[in-house]
Amino acid sequence: MSTQTEVISVPSTYGVTTRQRLTYHESGSENLLIQLPGRGYTTDYPVLYHLRIAAVQRGYDVLSVEYGFQAAHADFDPTHTPQLVEDVSRVIQTVRHRGYRRVCIAGKSLGTPLAVDAASAFTGLSRSLILLTPVGSSVQNTAGIPTLAIIGTADPLYAPEEIAAYEGHPTLRWGVFEGLNHALEHRDNWQASLAVLPEIINLCLDYL
Repeated sequence: MSTQTEVISVPSTYGVTTRQRLTYHESGSENLLIQLPGRGYTTDYPVLYHLRIAAVQRGYDVLSVEYGFQAAHADFDPTHTPQLVEDVSRVIQTVRHRGYRRVCIAGKSLGTPLAVDAASAFTGLSRSLILLTPVGSSVQNTAGIPTLAIIGTADPLYAPEEIAAYEGHPTLRWGVFEGLNHALEHRDNWQASLAVLPEIINLCLDYL
């Protein structure tokens, strides 16, 4: 299984050029995983990094996204959300010609509402979502798209009553990890953080 990584330069509304990484199978693949990172949690952080490797081994091409504000080394201004949505749309257009038939979009934190929005660009294909530490109304807006949502009980956004409300939901599944924070780690315990990582990745792989 031979793969290559291509860096795709895409102009951003932030006035910079972003560097998107597409890891693809030279023999071709019908499956694509798009990774939309968090505000400070890039695609080189543990969960997204290892998910990329695992997905490639599963036969997926993987598009790892860099946001314009990250390329500009700036903090994210929530008032710039429309520009961020436009940037993600531009990036997705660079791979549409590859003829994928199955697309999964994995968003982390800030990337979760962007993932839900991006899924609308793939109507007519088999679509799924992985929402890692979902924020805002991302879970509520999945509109019947098969979705795996993952969160830790030490995450300030953890709301057990909201999760309980989705019990038995036909298209939404929750993965809840005891003691993990918003980075999906055990604070100040790197051993425990590493130990739980395979469980998170395997849960995501089961959804691909």
